[in-house]
Amino acid sequence: MKKVLQIVGLLIVFVIVAGGIYVWQSYQRFMKVETIQYDPQLTIYLGGGNSVVLTSEDGSAALVVDTKMRGAAEILKEKIKVKEITIVNTHDHFDHVGGNSLYPQAKIIAGQYTKKQWDDDVSKASRYPDITLKPGEEKVLKIGSEIVHIYNMGRAHTWNDVVVYFENRKLLATGDLVFNNMHPAVIAKSGTKVALWIGALEALSKKYQIKTLVPGHGAVADQNALGVMKGYFVSVGDSIGNKEKQAILKEKYKNYITFPGMFSFNNTLKFIEQERKGTK
Repeated sequence: MKKVLQIVGLLIVFVIVAGGIYVWQSYQRFMKVETIQYDPQLTIYLGGGNSVVLTSEDGSAALVVDTKMRGAAEILKEKIKVKEITIVNTHDHFDHVGGNSLYPQAKIIAGQYTKKQWDDDVSKASRYPDITLKPGEEKVLKIGSEIVHIYNMGRAHTWNDVVVYFENRKLLATGDLVFNNMHPAVIAKSGTKVALWIGALEALSKKYQIKTLVPGHGAVADQNALGVMKGYFVSVGDSIGNKEKQAILKEKYKNYITFPGMFSFNNTLKFIEQERKGTK
């Protein structure tokens, strides 16, 4: 009996260690920063929460869409040499706003979160935005020759989700309204409402001409990514109560990136089930 317990104990330790290694490796992949020089003025920084940086032609001003977190945020900050900076936070999750404090002189624009919503999702130490946009409100900026539209889509992934559209480039930064080749984060306390999320994706498909789409996570895509994200939610919702359909979908999405306890097919399925029952 003692020997059996020892073997069981060793197996438990092995599972814990292996699980810890897997989580750490997933985190490292999640945080790795990849730089894409889209054109001389616009750079995309994938990794953590994806970021976009637009600099004016004369180098006097820059717009930063999302500031990442921890080490990734510091890497991004090192790349930006401009003094006059405007930051847009697409939403209030730490992997998109964690670097805000590195830009003490910057003006920050985000959706109209209450102070409590902001503090609950980030922390009380995090700087609240200087400018907040109501659902359906748009702010237009000119950065060099580019016209930038900052629009609050309202509640979807969080209580407020802002998108940023670069008119001349036909480039849209969606924040976490789009996860590319990755299961999405669905978080009740952040205000996630899948039914409204689907509506936001439909609205975006009609609102802008999109050549390039920068998702909140995953590789750069095009307008089709909106339909793929919508299709994911619709198909998962349609599979509720049908194990056969769920098995087919798990196979379909088997290569989607998961993050233990946060992003997975089962997480999404459970969330939509609870939302429809009125418990989310």
